[in-house]
Amino acid sequence: MGGILSSLHTSQSGLNAHQLMVDVTGNNIANASDEFYSRQRVLVSPEKPLYFQKYNLGRGADIETIQRIHDEFTFSRYRKAASDAQFYDTEFTTLREASAFFPEVDGVGIYNDIEQYFNAWKDVEKNPANSAQKQVLAQNTQTLITNIKDTRQRLLDLQIKQSDELKVTIDEVNSIAKQIAEINKKLFEMEDARELKQANELRDRRDELEFNLSKLINSNVFKDKLKSNSKNNTEVADFNYGYTLNIAGGFNIVDGVIHHPIIINNEDNENGLYSVYFQGDDFKKVDITDKIAGGKSGALIDLVAYGKNGGKIGKIQEYINNLDTFAKGFIEATNGIYAQSATNEIKSNILEIDNNIPLSDSMYNIKNGGFDVIIYDAKGNEIVRKSVEINGITTMEDVVDYLNKNTDDTNDNNPLNDFDDYFTAYYDNEAKQFQILPKDSSMGLNISIEDKGSNFVGAIGINRFIEGSNANDISLNSAYIKDPTLIRHWKAPVNGNFEIATMMRELQYKDSEFYPVRGAKQEMTIPQYFQFVTSKVATDTNEVQVLGDTKQSVLAAVKKEFLAISQVSIDEEMVNLIKFQSGYAANAKVITTIDRMIDTLLTIKQ
Repeated sequence: MGGILSSLHTSQSGLNAHQLMVDVTGNNIANASDEFYSRQRVLVSPEKPLYFQKYNLGRGADIETIQRIHDEFTFSRYRKAASDAQFYDTEFTTLREASAFFPEVDGVGIYNDIEQYFNAWKDVEKNPANSAQKQVLAQNTQTLITNIKDTRQRLLDLQIKQSDELKVTIDEVNSIAKQIAEINKKLFEMEDARELKQANELRDRRDELEFNLSKLINSNVFKDKLKSNSKNNTEVADFNYGYTLNIAGGFNIVDGVIHHPIIINNEDNENGLYSVYFQGDDFKKVDITDKIAGGKSGALIDLVAYGKNGGKIGKIQEYINNLDTFAKGFIEATNGIYAQSATNEIKSNILEIDNNIPLSDSMYNIKNGGFDVIIYDAKGNEIVRKSVEINGITTMEDVVDYLNKNTDDTNDNNPLNDFDDYFTAYYDNEAKQFQILPKDSSMGLNISIEDKGSNFVGAIGINRFIEGSNANDISLNSAYIKDPTLIRHWKAPVNGNFEIATMMRELQYKDSEFYPVRGAKQEMTIPQYFQFVTSKVATDTNEVQVLGDTKQSVLAAVKKEFLAISQVSIDEEMVNLIKFQSGYAANAKVITTIDRMIDTLLTIKQ
């Protein structure tokens, strides 16, 4: 019932409420510099009144809870914006480094080396008898090849470095996810939704971990039964029961208090590039490398993915592939011309194809078409030309059998002056080298091959000027490294013939065929295709920079919105402090007044 003691209780509750408000305000001010500290407010409501016949008497203030000012929906946008900004920042930093490997300015870079290479052939064409010109050609060729190989190696080193960084990043993702699961466990122990009892500091800590995790990997957080409280702020929503955090489009790495770690290893890649796996409760590993997007991890995968099992090819791997495609096209086009230079025998690279497998099904870029085998006498006169056709079912065995077949190649009905009378073709599954050797070397005959659209000559490396198959193993024929004077500038081996040198010089102006990985055939000149390779790097870098600037602007805007809701305002807190201090003093004054009233009652009684 009411009375003077009830009045004392009313003022005491107000005193306690305002003291708590001052304490919370002081805590807000103390943590004002912490971005992820959500300002807190004391929620107070009137206590249940005393009911009388003619009136209801209030009994003071009831402290409901201390609630933080936090909006989960705004925070989700903030996380997403941070993830996007980190993605493009990571990509731009790496692509800027990759673009430095292609310094295509006047006098510097592979493009300049290509020009110097063709200029050297031009000088050989002008003065084929001068051995010094061939030495310059060999030197320029090796300079070009060295720069191609070095550029590829630098790209590979960058790819490996970023892949190692991916491992460090995934390890950090696991560490943060584990901390979130541990916080969830504490939240379940400390909070009571029915009484609005919240562990605000733990929730702030979890928010910070979620934000840091989003910068590392794009993640989605699902919280059940979010609530708002109009007493606090109608624009915020917080407090929840369930919690799930997933990545890669649906793989839960945190499920309540349970953490499912991500696995990363590089056992299945010869260069040590990492793949990412998810392992659930059934202990089965699922490759999620291509599914990860956003954040630093997504950017690193977008850069270093190597197309495992037909999967995603990252930007750096694409640049490596493009450089390999350029080198392969350059090698095949060059060797296709050089094989037309007559010599005493023909030998190919060591091949990886059985003699009964169709050439079109092999790993070599051999197409329907054909080639001519030409025999020259000791004076350089063409005496035999034999044409070989290649279709979709032609095998190496078919080629050898046809070359060795007794046919009237000279159309003179003389069975003793055809191709098979002077040379023999060989190929077997042990040596795996295509050869055409003279039957009698003392005759002084020479032989060459002229391709007719099949790319047979360039693909299998017949009498090659340049060895290798890509930018990793490209090299000048070792014989020409030792003795550049052995370089052949002629088509027919006679004085005054420099047709090969002319054809090599003109190659820079003619379209060659390039076959990109997972791409359609492209026909460009050798300089043009290399410009395509370098422009891809430059274009990607510029696009990522522009998108990165946009994402940074979005992040700044969303951050401002988030901080406007949750961040502590010193000015506002100081105003509140004065208000709560005044309320505390007023309640204290009431208690003093009641104390005097009690003294009066005691005096009356005496």
